[in-house]
Amino acid sequence: MESDISPPLKRQKKEALQELIQIRPDLKEKKIYFFPTLNKYFEGVLMYDIKEKKSFLYCCKRDQRFETFSQWINSLKNRGLFKGHRSAIATIFLEPNPTSSPIATILREPDYKLYWKKTLLINSIEIIKFFQDKILPGEEFAGTAIKEISEGLEFRFPTKEHQPEKKLLIFFKSGLQSYEVRIFNKVVQDIYLPFLVKAMKRTLNDIINIIRYIFSVEICHGQSTIGNFIF
Repeated sequence: MESDISPPLKRQKKEALQELIQIRPDLKEKKIYFFPTLNKYFEGVLMYDIKEKKSFLYCCKRDQRFETFSQWINSLKNRGLFKGHRSAIATIFLEPNPTSSPIATILREPDYKLYWKKTLLINSIEIIKFFQDKILPGEEFAGTAIKEISEGLEFRFPTKEHQPEKKLLIFFKSGLQSYEVRIFNKVVQDIYLPFLVKAMKRTLNDIINIIRYIFSVEICHGQSTIGNFIF
């Protein structure tokens, strides 16, 4: 006699957004951050529809609701905001810092791969976080203004007695940093700088020391070459 008992059905894995809220209900109405690149992120807010008993994501950039992480990421990609494929669970974080743990660790996904090696994770967000208190009145870099620019950061240092305004531009690409120093909006020749400006790997301390040097160095007037100032 044949048995009428059917083999147990394999449990279907929940969509990542629904599973995340089920595991961490405290994340409702909390922000998440999608990093398509090391130095760019988009904000979303995790929401819960009580009537539908279903989680969804609100995109701050598009002012739009999405039912899945994939829909959100694909929408940003289709608008030309980044190129290539991105794994949601490896590129979405609970804080605006790609050095923190992605949501894959909450979802207990053992096979996810980090998009950036730890040795390359020096980015604009870390630098801003380090300096945000140090540019306040009375602190070491008081009067310094920091602005995010395309592919990097601009440091505008305060003018002192008989000293012109100085700017330091830091550019980030593929985990490397390059620099440009400007006086009166003219570029300082790199041969007169005590550090290399070309794109290369640097530690956070290296970057801090370069910023500290430009902040404190005095400019020698009366020397310039074809529109480029030198120290």
